[in-house]
Amino acid sequence: MWLISFEHRFHSTISLLHVGGETTASNGTSRVPTIRLDDVEWPQQSSILMLKIDVEGFELNALRSAEKLFREKRIHHLIFEYTAWWTDRAPQKELIPFVEKTLGAKQLFALDRIDSTVYGPLTRYALNRFHDVHVRRHLQTDIYATFIESGVSPTLKVQPYKVISSFA
Repeated sequence: MWLISFEHRFHSTISLLHVGGETTASNGTSRVPTIRLDDVEWPQQSSILMLKIDVEGFELNALRSAEKLFREKRIHHLIFEYTAWWTDRAPQKELIPFVEKTLGAKQLFALDRIDSTVYGPLTRYALNRFHDVHVRRHLQTDIYATFIESGVSPTLKVQPYKVISSFA
């Protein structure tokens, strides 16, 4: 298992307080060594079909550690947890614009965690309001992003995302 660095340029160590989340520890901190995804010695010409990131609000930092992989178009699909109301972590409002603009996502979808509904592709209107709606409604969801020019797969069943009524 690879642990993701929360530093943009260097390997680092993070300290996690044992509060909130699903941790079973009760007191103290844990020091976790990390490594940037861009620093992993991947096999030449290899691709990552799907990258799943769930690092409890530090997804932006983890994705920054993989900018080179995205720039080289080695990552084809990405799923990451999106919890807009976590204000004590990396700035969540910057996460989706970073995935879209810096990493070059072709399409973004919202994944409903309860009934497995896939919403999207997310329109500009929905993306412009996504963060504020999720903060106000205290929603947590996963975002699926594609980085290859293939359009929506005919096997991927999607529903239109409606800013007001969609749960995700």
